[in-house]
Amino acid sequence: MTAIVFMDTETTGLSPDDHIWEWAAVRREEDDSETGYHCFVEHDLAKAKALPEFFRADHDARYDPTGALDLADFVELFSGALVGQPHVIGAVPNFDTERLARILAYYDVPPMWHYHLKDIENLAIGYLLGRASMGDVDAGLALGQQDDSDALSRACGVEPPTTERHTAMGDVRWAMALYDAISGGGL
Repeated sequence: MTAIVFMDTETTGLSPDDHIWEWAAVRREEDDSETGYHCFVEHDLAKAKALPEFFRADHDARYDPTGALDLADFVELFSGALVGQPHVIGAVPNFDTERLARILAYYDVPPMWHYHLKDIENLAIGYLLGRASMGDVDAGLALGQQDDSDALSRACGVEPPTTERHTAMGDVRWAMALYDAISGGGL
């Protein structure tokens, strides 16, 4: 087994050309020890102005340009978290890895995570369907909640975050809690 990295980004939008402005990760080793990572990333502030009001207000309230890493320092930080090709776990983790891969390509560095990404929402659906096959829950619960991550999380016994929702570390912790609830924790 290899390490796993719970990871999330906050971006200036949903397109592949949008910039990462916040990144967080928690790397869990085989012995269950964990290392946390968090940073703000320099980005085009004009792109953030186009965010929907809720996300723009969050960006404006939390982004600290004086402590933000430039892209080279950011690559160095997240490279340390992803050493050894760990499995990445998150909510729609390809959203994050596609943007990180674009940054790595700029520096001519290949992606460093295992190519099998673990989408926590898909794992939760499988977990609920497995429980449904044992008669513990209604199969319709899993299938009916697949596009509502809050309801899906609650169906697995994990209350979604409120104050840290849509922050990189808040979403990382949420993915961790959901993973631990459906897997029994650990690797």
